[in-house]
Amino acid sequence: MHTYRLLLFTLLLTSPLLAGAQSNKPTGGHFGVKVGASLNRLNVSGITPNIPKQSLAPNLGVMYRYRLQKFVIQPELILAEKGGNFQTIRIGAAGRDTKTNKYYYASVPVLLGYIPTEGVTLQAGPEFSYALNSGSTNGPGSKNDLGIVAGVHYDFLDMLDKFSLHIRYVYGLNNVSPEPLAVYKNRSFQVSIVYNLYPKKKPVSR
Repeated sequence: MHTYRLLLFTLLLTSPLLAGAQSNKPTGGHFGVKVGASLNRLNVSGITPNIPKQSLAPNLGVMYRYRLQKFVIQPELILAEKGGNFQTIRIGAAGRDTKTNKYYYASVPVLLGYIPTEGVTLQAGPEFSYALNSGSTNGPGSKNDLGIVAGVHYDFLDMLDKFSLHIRYVYGLNNVSPEPLAVYKNRSFQVSIVYNLYPKKKPVSR
């Protein structure tokens, strides 16, 4: 519950900035608000009884997208849960126990993009993440995580022209395990809908 309040607070805090949106022209920038879901899993190696499984969690964020002809730079601020689930085989009894990891991050991806055809942007870049609950129960063992992001930004047309779709994969590079003999690395597949805050078009003077 604490995380969702934090997400709402961040959205309200950034709303004055979003009001100053820029443009959707071939040259210019604009802000946007995004919300979506993440399919998370940990890549596990070393000595541990845990078997990694996927889990579904929300993500929420804001972005600034600046376009110069066919090239785009797009920094974002995202609040998201990662970590996935663990299953552990119970010794002396049939079945398995399931534990949900709660790795809450404030992430800043900085993406560079190329537009091969109008409406589609191929993007990639680093993602810098700070864990909001490192050291807590079911939280990560490290405060910082560095990831590599690759994905697609798709702009809808016609009546949905204020909306875009983000599909991306985040490949974590840092060991975030709280266990001394195990290595955990974040993996996340994210799908988000963006509401673009374009500026009002100026009337054409005659």
